[in-house]
Amino acid sequence: MGNMADLALVNLTSPAVLFFGLGLLITLIKARVEFPGGVSDFITIYLLTAIGFKGGAAIAQAGMSSIILTILGAIFLGLIIPIYSFYILWRIGKLKSDDAAAIAGHYGSISVVTFMAAAAFLTNMQVHYEGYINGLPAIMEVPAIVVALMLAFWAKQNSAGESLRKDVSLGQVAKNVVLSKSVVLLLGAMVVGYLSGPKGMESVEFFYKDMFMGILSLFMLEMGMIAASKLRELKRAGIFIILFGIITPLLNGLLGILTGVFVGLSVGGATLLGTLAASSSYIVAPAAMRVSLPKANPALYLGASIGVTLPFNLIAGIPLYYSMAIFFNKLFS
Repeated sequence: MGNMADLALVNLTSPAVLFFGLGLLITLIKARVEFPGGVSDFITIYLLTAIGFKGGAAIAQAGMSSIILTILGAIFLGLIIPIYSFYILWRIGKLKSDDAAAIAGHYGSISVVTFMAAAAFLTNMQVHYEGYINGLPAIMEVPAIVVALMLAFWAKQNSAGESLRKDVSLGQVAKNVVLSKSVVLLLGAMVVGYLSGPKGMESVEFFYKDMFMGILSLFMLEMGMIAASKLRELKRAGIFIILFGIITPLLNGLLGILTGVFVGLSVGGATLLGTLAASSSYIVAPAAMRVSLPKANPALYLGASIGVTLPFNLIAGIPLYYSMAIFFNKLFS
């Protein structure tokens, strides 16, 4: 499975992870560093469109027929992960159905930041991966959130002590998710990349490829600051949520890697699919849950997602998923 210490060192010394650590330190020592709103918005828009565009161009180059199994595998992960996550949180963790559904939706959905960090890790390791994998984040965002909300509605209908919230329909929820900024930019840029193809990518290669890692480092710096600000909320969340935030990514990552191997992805591709499955959302999911499940406690789903799972994946998860991908690729080849 490779030398885990060496893999962890490669990941921990990458600029993206080091800037994330710097962001943690800045907040913990209470230094006065803030990102202007306009700069933060630009960085987010840039990264989302870059990922979507590169994914669309890669899909055009590969051909839709050759990647249909990968797309189906990604959709499968987006559907199944929130289902068992919900039951773990609701039945074992004894959380309220709203809280269980909100957290399950976050873990069924994905983190673009974790995905980008994993791609950077593979680039540093000079490991090949299928370029069209860049289009999967947009595909996996929506199903998980809709499934989680359906489970919340079902749980309320079957619980005598809770009344069903009737003023929010699943259709409206799906519409809100699809029209959210991150999904619109990812899907829209992916369509643009697909239509323009590899030639289109050549014309913007400097902007979307050469500048990507530098802008990603700034984004990771801000994410580190945000993650550190959520650490206090974990004290109120309890040990179960902390354990869930560590163990669940490992289970989800394993399922994602096995799915990647099954659909024929390379080691690098299976690593990225496993990383997507192991990650948890903090952009689309929080916005959707705030509207659809207003009674859910943000301290629980944001504390687990940003305070536990994001740092865990960046520090230890990514090299572990890579080692697992190598192992299972050899096992089933």
